[in-house]
Amino acid sequence: MPLQSTEAIVIAGHDLAEADRIIVFYTRGQGKVRAVAEGARRLRSRFGGSLQLFSHGHLVYFERPNKTLHKVNEFAVTRVHQVLREDLDRIALASALAESVALGVEEAEAFPDLFDLLAEGLDALEASARPALILHGFTLHLLRLLGYRPEWGECLHCRQPAERLTRVLLSPIQGGLVCEACQDGVVDGLPVSAEVLGFLRGAGGARLRLLDRVTLPPAAVEEAGRILQAFLRQVLGRPLRAAEFLSRL
Repeated sequence: MPLQSTEAIVIAGHDLAEADRIIVFYTRGQGKVRAVAEGARRLRSRFGGSLQLFSHGHLVYFERPNKTLHKVNEFAVTRVHQVLREDLDRIALASALAESVALGVEEAEAFPDLFDLLAEGLDALEASARPALILHGFTLHLLRLLGYRPEWGECLHCRQPAERLTRVLLSPIQGGLVCEACQDGVVDGLPVSAEVLGFLRGAGGARLRLLDRVTLPPAAVEEAGRILQAFLRQVLGRPLRAAEFLSRL
């Protein structure tokens, strides 16, 4: 079994047998990696608390050729992200980041830009005074990296710029904005306020940490979340479990 070494973030995990645990990592060098941490649930485990959700560090694992389940050798944590696990809202938000990455990529598909986005997103969530906006910004960047960049600036059909339009809809199926004159046949149109449309247009090009400077009323933050989760659901083929939990908070 060849030994692999890479930067990694814990994005999921579940128990296996009596003492082991399967950990899902998102790595810089090998993409999504599933590996068994033998004895991880024992009181005197050599892994200690290093394999907790959202932990960021350096992973060394034994690769099992032609298998999708490998074996953890060691994981040296550099970013604990304890704050994300101590606050209910931040747990749900960070879980949405991790789950969307897990669903958006295949096993062993290296995507360094996506790894960097996830790392930036978790760091920003931990420090942000407006963590919901971090999730929204992350989702916009994620859609772009997955090859699905919605058109917020003009009508998809007639190409009229958004500034000249009223009563527009956003269509996840069609991939963006549809003006009132072109809405025939749109079955999934979502209404959007001018305030939220402005946020969607601007946040997709901004670094996540800069979203702390954005001021949106709670109703607009909620509206943006509903819209972005609808677009993400179109790409992933299913809703996020974490997003459903967030909607109940």
